Amino acid sequence: MAGYEGLEAVVLTRPGLEPALRIAVTLCSAAALSLISTPVEWWWFHPVVYLPMFWVIRPDRPRANFAYGWLYGAAGVALLFRWIVDTIALFSNIPLIPAIGILVLFGSVFGSPWALVWAAQPALRARLGWGWVLAWPALVVVVDWVSSFLLLFPFQHGVTLYRVAPLWQLVSVTGIWGATFLVVAWNTAIAEAGYRWSEDRAFPWLPPMVAVGATAAIGLWGANRFTRIEEALRAAPTLRIAQLQSPHGMDWRMSHPPLEALEEWIALTRRVPKGSADVVVWPEAACPYDLNADPKAAKLVGDLAREGHFSIVVGSGARETEIEAATGKRRTRLFNTVYFIGDNGEIGGRYDKMVPLPFGEYLPFSESMPWLLGWVEGVGDFKAGATPTVWDSGKAKLASPICYEAILGRVCRLFGDPDLLINVTNDAWFGDTASPHQHAMLAAERATELGIPLYRSAYTGISMTVEPHGWIHAETDPFTEVSRIVTVRIGHVQTIYARFGDWFVGLCALGLTAGWGIDRARRRIASPSPSSGSRPDGPPA
Repeated sequence: MAGYEGLEAVVLTRPGLEPALRIAVTLCSAAALSLISTPVEWWWFHPVVYLPMFWVIRPDRPRANFAYGWLYGAAGVALLFRWIVDTIALFSNIPLIPAIGILVLFGSVFGSPWALVWAAQPALRARLGWGWVLAWPALVVVVDWVSSFLLLFPFQHGVTLYRVAPLWQLVSVTGIWGATFLVVAWNTAIAEAGYRWSEDRAFPWLPPMVAVGATAAIGLWGANRFTRIEEALRAAPTLRIAQLQSPHGMDWRMSHPPLEALEEWIALTRRVPKGSADVVVWPEAACPYDLNADPKAAKLVGDLAREGHFSIVVGSGARETEIEAATGKRRTRLFNTVYFIGDNGEIGGRYDKMVPLPFGEYLPFSESMPWLLGWVEGVGDFKAGATPTVWDSGKAKLASPICYEAILGRVCRLFGDPDLLINVTNDAWFGDTASPHQHAMLAAERATELGIPLYRSAYTGISMTVEPHGWIHAETDPFTEVSRIVTVRIGHVQTIYARFGDWFVGLCALGLTAGWGIDRARRRIASPSPSSGSRPDGPPA
């Protein structure tokens, strides 16, 4: 405990501070998470961003630690995703004040994993000594990984390095989890140095030396890898993509007839000179008609492809009608769909989104309680697709994860081995907020993880190309009109992550388990049983 009291004096020079100040420090520390995220992108601040919380957390107050951890997560998540309020207020029947209440609830629920993470920190240090410097980042990785299956908008913290090319190469080996471990370990190494200094103990050279050495080694290796991949990409075949983007948000789209919205994309496509593009990409929901059920709309788009001598990847929808065998009733199923239209004007295939977005594309529990759909307006009723699809354009094999599927590494790995990932999305729903920037940042992970170039087409931006070594180009500003040709180098790089997936998460979990088990065994050996030393050598009387 002396260490924490000493650190209190070192950091704030005022021992015995009131809980109100600890709450204030917690809230400020939570707010700092928005600074390391895009669009601010203070990635260099990430190695110290958690340090104030190491003062807040005290080993003698486990319940308070849990509460502070929960407050940190709730406030941090709510501030990161504060754009939810705008979206709800603009595109649903829920007024502003209840929308703020929903944001608070959202942060309270989806920020709750931080309660576990912060509550565990004192126990890890007490049991593992300086080993907690590695154990706590491993715990953050495991909790982050579990949360990616449970949270509505998973946010892997290592993504803040996505523009730091030498360090970013690490994700090709470990996935995003290795980058998360690295930035968190910097915080714990510095925190341990502070603890030891405040306890008048020998300065712990090993943790900071390991942190500096590991970062330098990763950076040198990463710089070399970037150079090697860049050399290979210079000789790689290229694909010419027509990058189209609308300046009109969803308020404009919803106030205009569907045909007028379609005509906007037709007009942008007609600006593409014949023969100048291999593929034209329309983002998610660019076509407001279900192409599999509307032959007129399908012909309009098909004629564009045939006349322009290019293929078109079209964000649209699909409508399927079936008759229930048990009741004989006709049922219509809706899908969020991307179509591939060849340069002959024919639909060459389609992909139905496999992971619809809860509360956006479908309302959870609405099938058992259909009255919910009438109660909450603005939520779709889309079903999940079942098959990851890859199309052969003749020049490249293309796969098109839709919207937020691109931020889920486990989903993108299902597409196998395409030459290019084309992520179509419609971030116009979130307005001119941090959301389009965050979504683009999280999608950028996939290119380096999987070694596959990623082309991102967003309705109102941010559109961009991300190459296998993480280089980003042809990046657009939100809510600007774009119609231009961008060149994508089709160079596929084999990665350890693509082959073995989330192996690093398993290593972190194994390390935590082993460390905890070794500590328990050590304590058992060091602490004799109560009767030890008093029991006679012979049998009991």
